This record gives sequence, structure tokens and C-alpha cells, in this order.
Amino acid sequence: MTTVASPCTGICKLDTVTSWCLGCGRDGQEIADWRHQSEAWRGAVWEAIPTRLAQMGVACRRLPWTTDDIRDFVTRTLADGRGTWVMGVVGAVAEFTAAPGQRVSVARDGDDLIAHTKGGAAKLRINDDVRALTFDLPDALSEPRIVLAVKRERGHLGVSETIADLGEDRDALISGDGTRLFELGLGRQEARFCVRVGQGPARDALEQAVGVPFSTALPALGGPLLTESPIRVVQTALGRSEVEGKIPPPNAQSPAGPHTHLLPDHLATGRALPVGMDLPRAYIPGAVFYPPKVV
Repeated sequence: MTTVASPCTGICKLDTVTSWCLGCGRDGQEIADWRHQSEAWRGAVWEAIPTRLAQMGVACRRLPWTTDDIRDFVTRTLADGRGTWVMGVVGAVAEFTAAPGQRVSVARDGDDLIAHTKGGAAKLRINDDVRALTFDLPDALSEPRIVLAVKRERGHLGVSETIADLGEDRDALISGDGTRLFELGLGRQEARFCVRVGQGPARDALEQAVGVPFSTALPALGGPLLTESPIRVVQTALGRSEVEGKIPPPNAQSPAGPHTHLLPDHLATGRALPVGMDLPRAYIPGAVFYPPKVV
């Protein structure tokens, strides 16, 4: 059994100039021989891939990480409170990061890694369907951004185009009075943005808006949601991230620690990831790790 992962990204097309694959950076013979060669041989090919892809102008590349490697990386970055894990799409995200002076607890339950810190929680399911990719070339001075992507055929969510009542949230990570989960109906295949509410004006407004598109319902929902600041839940094919605490008013600075962004103007771009971070069609994004900024 190999301990060196295949570089394949699902884009199996050879460049006509270099004869390297536009997805993985290997040539045809290396692809054919991959299963039969030694670990050292595979490692040497991996070392050559970043330069090859850069020469072809390919930004996205897979990292040579096994499932255990990915799980270790996620556990370490969560436990150390280092960097930020982002789940969602452009304009609708939850950011899991520890506020200064706060600790993060991490537990494992089967394939699930569950993290808690003040103001938020996250659960990431790391199994053999998850791949680690990056858009950054190796750099000894800084860490790369890491995208954890799920095979598209395994990453389907029950996404709604309108406000939807999902009933009791049986997978809640943060306890509280609110148990009723409503999807805001963003209509995105990569993620869904939800709120978990108890009895009150926000729940009343959401119940009246069921079946209504988010853009149409927003004027009636904005006030009650801002006032009550219910728990926000962002779900992807990789898991979920939950945020509690006061929602800042428009144009206010985001709080330190876990927080969410719901920005209709940014949502209108239709992008799953920021510009310059386009995944191969074979994958759907689950979470993005952004390393701490170098000061």
C-alpha cells in the first residue's frame, strides 16, 4: 500500500507543449507507472510538480498528503489556534479562529474533528474523499493557503433556492435556546447559510418568509436577525461552522474570534472561492485554511 498520495486532480489532459498533465504535472509515462514505482520515485515526481505546473501557468495543485496527513494538519492548526478556517462561499462565510487569549479544544469522533472556542465551533469530516490543494508555490518564508476539497460526486448538499425551515437542528455544536434551523436560501451548491432560532420575532419573520427568495425576504428579516443575533450555521460538504454572539451592524468591524459575513453584493459574484482560487471541476470546496499574516 502506497503512503504517497497520487497527484491527480481530475483534470487528465496533457499539455501539447510540455507533455505534462495540466492537472497533476506528470507526463504520460509517469502516470502509467505511478502504481508500480517505489515511494522514493513517487516522492521525486512530487518534488518536480510545482515547477512544472508553474511553467504551464497552472495555479491549483494537489498536496502530497494522505488522509492522515490532512487530519493531522487540521488538528494541529485548530488546537494551536493558528490561522483561520473559513467555510462558505464568497459573500456568505463563517470564519473559525480563536480570539487573542482564547483556547481551542479539539476532539475526534470517528472521521469528525470537532473544535470549540469562545464564540464558535466547527466540525470537519476528514475521510478518503477529502483532498488538500493549494494555489501557492512553496515558500520558506510563509505558509500556503490550503483548500480542503471534497470529490464533487460525494459533496451534494440539500440546497434551497428560498428560505426553508429545516426543523430541529440535531447536529448542533453550540447549545442554546434556539433549536429551529432555517436555511436562508442562497441557492449555492457549495454551501448553505443557516440561522438557528428560538421563539421570538426572528423566528416569526423566518416562518413567514418560508418559500420566499432571500433577496425578497431580506428587508423583513434583516431587523429581527440583527437584533436577536441568533447562532449562524454555515454548512459545506466537509462539515459545519457555528458562530454565536452579536452580529455587528453593516460596515462595522468584525469581532475578533469566530464571526460570519453575509454580503449580498459579494454573493452576486457567484464565486465559491476568491478570484485566483478556481478548483478543478472534480472537486467542491469544503473549507479554506488561511495562515496567520506575517507581520
